[in-house]
Amino acid sequence: MPHSYLFFDIEPSIHLVPAEELQAFKEECASWIELQTNVRVRAFATLGLKAGSRIMLHAWTDEAADIQTFVRDLLHTKLGAHLKITYSLLGMTRTSPYNPKGTPPKPFEDSNKKYLVVYPFTKTIAWHLKPQEERSAIMRDHVGVGRKYRSSIDQLLLYSYGVDDHEFIVSYETDSLQEFQTLVMELRGTEGRRYTQNDIPMFTCVRMAPRQALDML
Repeated sequence: MPHSYLFFDIEPSIHLVPAEELQAFKEECASWIELQTNVRVRAFATLGLKAGSRIMLHAWTDEAADIQTFVRDLLHTKLGAHLKITYSLLGMTRTSPYNPKGTPPKPFEDSNKKYLVVYPFTKTIAWHLKPQEERSAIMRDHVGVGRKYRSSIDQLLLYSYGVDDHEFIVSYETDSLQEFQTLVMELRGTEGRRYTQNDIPMFTCVRMAPRQALDML
């Protein structure tokens, strides 16, 4: 299932829209987002947490083309005319090669945690050339660290091979950024870290209803 994380900022033209008219644009756009059926959408605020981005929409559906249609129609709303996409991430759910009997992960649609941290990453060539058995052993150590936090931190791993510039998108939901930071610091000490080519940029997002998020514009 394709997922896209879409980051938006404002165009200078938004400052020319009278306050009451702009609020009406926001209400109209929020209602339109909430009525979507082909695409599932969650809204987040990124204002003050990442330069060049004010809100983020997490969209997922059965076909990537439906996400494209959703974005087109969003940018053609009265509010959308004053928005611009500054960054996007595209990936898909699939069964992990380290747990072939498992099932693809589910999105965070039932989560009510406050923060979402999302970033792309890519492994080194040396990692992909290792035998499967060696990679599996290293991943067991990595997964073991994550399991210590699974009661309070949720993870969604997406695969971006062939559809975006990176190989994966990893995202975590949590109510405590401090606890999440502790998890990341612990993961830095695992063997698998040797084989990370890059894992930036990182986005910290605050979950909100669409109306709340649009008020951050």
